[in-house]
Parts: sequence; structure tokens; C-alpha cells
Amino acid sequence: MKAGWGRAGSVGGSAAVFHVVLRGSRTEALVRNQDDWQKMMQSIESMLFWCGGRVFGCRCAANCLELAIAPANVGLGQMLRYVTVPFALYSNRTGGRSGRVFCPARVYRVQAAFRTEFVLWLHRPLAGAGWSADEAYLQAGSMPWVDPVPVLEELGRGPGARRQYRVLRARGIEPELAAAFGSPRDTLPHIHAAVRPAVAEPKGRQGDLLRRVVTSVSRQESVPEAELAGRSRARPLCRARCLVTLVAVRCGVSLSLIATRLGRDGSTLEEAVLRMRARDREGLRRAVEASIAALHIGASEGGERTEPQIGQEAGRSSMAGLGRDDPDPSQGDE
Repeated sequence: MKAGWGRAGSVGGSAAVFHVVLRGSRTEALVRNQDDWQKMMQSIESMLFWCGGRVFGCRCAANCLELAIAPANVGLGQMLRYVTVPFALYSNRTGGRSGRVFCPARVYRVQAAFRTEFVLWLHRPLAGAGWSADEAYLQAGSMPWVDPVPVLEELGRGPGARRQYRVLRARGIEPELAAAFGSPRDTLPHIHAAVRPAVAEPKGRQGDLLRRVVTSVSRQESVPEAELAGRSRARPLCRARCLVTLVAVRCGVSLSLIATRLGRDGSTLEEAVLRMRARDREGLRRAVEASIAALHIGASEGGERTEPQIGQEAGRSSMAGLGRDDPDPSQGDE
């Protein structure tokens, strides 16, 4: 897969939100049944586990998947591979087909002031067959991979916020906003000027980040740095290797470089991280957050950039009321 993406960053100290549109390369529905939807949700959850960031909303209807994403320290191109690759393999296997499953994606920046309206639009009632993350806003804990808190906090407190969400979703948003969200290429024509091709972090930068991660995790876990690449399978060392792997991936370091540094195979490291996650999900989350906080990874060194240069479309709105300041994963069989 080609890296046909730019980087996502933060705006005004808060995470930027992006409208990701992934269309299927075939005319038939991208998600055909409940099993397909379960696989799609698992892929999105895997993306968030490995790359960090947040998903505020999701809609899958006909041959189109749309997401509201706030990236962390990993570029959107890298993030979406965790969705497109496993789902494409699954789709081809279950459908007895081959070839690419996704068309090149489009990505648009959503103004921070209109995040709530965008989520309401994304979760508008489905005209026919389809799925959305609407349930995450109606029933607490129903979709752990969706983060409804920021939107619900804007609508109220406690159960009243969910009731208000239900009322606003049924009412719908203003036609002007709906048109902007539904046809961003028509309403935001100037965004083409902001497009830049994505490039992976230089290997030298990745190497520097990895060295910092290894040193930080070694101190945090009180294990000798030199023994991380050794043969010992002592539990403290295995835990430290898992933390190095996950933290480094979230900082934009390639798994192959991590595997070389730790003297392990990449798939072996991935499996070890997943086993650790199964044993102590919350403990792993806290340890990773502490490690990243200790590293003081900034927007300029963690793989993210502040300018809108993602995907094929990115930019700010010039419409009235919208002008506030605030891998090509589809190539090949995936």
C-alpha cells in the first residue's frame, strides 16, 4: 500500500477532528450483514488500540464508511491501515473474491466548533440498511471504541445529555450545515490548495524516537535497557518489551524497526502485546499513557503536524458560520 496521506495535528490545543470517507470499490454494500459490521467494529477498535486517538462517530451505509476521527501521534494513513487491511482480507475471504476492496479515501477537516453538529449529522436516521455508532450515545458502554463524552458534555449532564442528543438527532441539523458536511468538495472548493502527500517519518527520526522510548520504559519498569534485546523471558522484561512496542508504534515508529531493536519478530511482539492486553487491559492503558506523557512527545516529533494536509481533501471552511479558527489504504488487496 502506498502512503498517500498527510498528517493530522491539533488546533488551538485540542485535537483536530477529521471526516474520513472510505468508499468500497464495488457497487454492493461494504458491510452486508451483522458479521461484517462486527468485523468492521473490531478493526476500528484495533486501530485505536495500536495508534491511539479517538473516534466520535461512525456511519456505514451502502458502499461507504464514514468516521469522525481525532488522531493522536500517528498519521491518519497509518491509522486507517488497521481498518482497511483486515477488513479487506475478511471481505475477500468470506465473499470468495480477490482484488481491492476500498477506493482511495477522502479526508476533510471538521471545524472544532461544529463537532457536535457533525456527529449528529453522521448519526442521522438510516434510510435503508446500514449501521452507525448512534447506540454509543444512547446507551453507556455499548460501543467502547466510540468516545461520546466530549459531545455529550456539550449537551448537558447525566441522563439529560443523552435525552438531548436523542431530541437533536431526530430534529436534524441546519440545512446549510448538512450541505457542507454532505458535499464538502462543493462547499469547500479551496481545500485542494492545502493537500500535501504523506511521507513516513525519516528513519533517523524514528530511530531517535525509539531510543527515547526504550530508555523511558526501561526506567519506568526498572529493567536494564541492555537486556530488552536479550533472550530472557522474565516477566518484567516481557512486560517492558510490550510497552516499548506499543508506545513506539503510537509515536510513529515502524514495527520492523522496533523488532530489530528488540531482537524479535514483529508478529511475535504484536502477539505478546495482545496477550498482555487480554490479561490486564486497564493496567496496560495506564502504563502506556504514563510512558507517552514521560516522553513529552510534541506535534512536531510524534508523527503529527498542525497544518491541514491530510488525504485528498483537507482545510477550513469559508462558508458563513463555518469559518471559525480553530497508505493510501485502498491500493491492492489489503
